[in-house]
This record gives sequence, structure tokens and C-alpha cells, in this order.
Amino acid sequence: MPWRALALTAGAGAALLAFGEGQAWRVSRADYPDASERRDGPPDGRDVVLVLGFRSREAGGANAIQAWRTRIAERSAPPGALFVFSGGAVRGSESEAEVMAAYGVARLGMRPADVALETAATSTRENLSLSLPWLRDARTIRVASNTAHAHRARGYLRELDPVLWRRLRRTRDFVPLELGPLRLALRFYDFVARRAAERTQASLTPAATRPRSPSR
Repeated sequence: MPWRALALTAGAGAALLAFGEGQAWRVSRADYPDASERRDGPPDGRDVVLVLGFRSREAGGANAIQAWRTRIAERSAPPGALFVFSGGAVRGSESEAEVMAAYGVARLGMRPADVALETAATSTRENLSLSLPWLRDARTIRVASNTAHAHRARGYLRELDPVLWRRLRRTRDFVPLELGPLRLALRFYDFVARRAAERTQASLTPAATRPRSPSR
């Protein structure tokens, strides 16, 4: 009986892992412009990789999620790309952008000349809006973060500036079995973060401009 229970548990775990991987694969390909919508920016512009920040450790130094997002940016970048790290000092005295950029330069070989910092953003929407000076001049744009978060950011970019959204190119934020069960945990985390962001956005929207609920 114990072996049977173990086998059932292992089977359920494998099924859950497979489900999470399949969901992540689909999300990693969602909300990109298709071939008919895709456009390049200025011919003399650079390929920009926008790297979304994550809360830092109190002790300083890049944590596992910050390091992973930076690796996603590095492996997704075409030659000569500009890495724009975005994130303020939400926790600790050093901004998320500075922490992650330092990791990219020291551990991944990014050239300091290919790194720009946006150090004021405290939300995903601000990551995008405060990075517009770099995005507007970009030939192409890539958004680097964990899969569900990057998908949410692409949707925000489409709302913010549909012209810039058409410059989006795919990032390699999905690698099969890269995270194992942690991928599902991150997806749940992003679901909670997205709902919190929606509530915050709704509270900032004047009541007169909100869409009215249909009568029953």
C-alpha cells in the first residue's frame, strides 16, 4: 500500500508539473504582435531589452528571482542590445535596477556601456511608463521577466502605447523544466500581484470614467 500511495502521489505531481509547464509555454507566446502587426522602430535605434525589477534582499546582492530575470534578459538579447533595468529601492537602500545590473555585469558579462538604469519604478506599470525614453527610441523591444509577469507587462505596454507594442519581439522566458514546481508558485504569485495592481488602478480611476456594469 505505501508503494501504491507513493506512485499515486508521484503521478499526481508529474501531472501537475506537466500542466504548469504547458500553461507557461502558452503564456510565454501570448500577447505578442503577429507578423502582420509587427513593426520596427527607428532604423538607427537599438534593440532594447527591458528587465523588470523584483524586491531586493535586505542584506543586499541579487536574490534568486532577480538573478533569473537577468539571465532571461541576457539569453534573449540580440547582439549589441541595450539592457534597461527598471526598479526602484522598494526594499533596502539600493534600487532593484542597480542590484540586477550589477549582477548582469559581474556574473553574465554584460558591458556597462550596454546598460541603462531606471531607478524610480515601484510597480510593473511604472516599469514601462518610466522606461519610455528608451523604448521610444528602440528598434525592437523585449520584456524580460518570469513568464506570467512578462505576459502581464506586455499587456500593459499595449495599453500604454500600441505603437511600441508592435515592436515587441519574443524573449526566452520559458525553458522546459527550468524551474520545476517553482513555476506554479510564481504563477500564483503573479496572479495575486495582478489582482492587487488591478484594485490599486481601480482606486485611482475616477468613478465617472469607470465602465458601468450592465443592468440585469
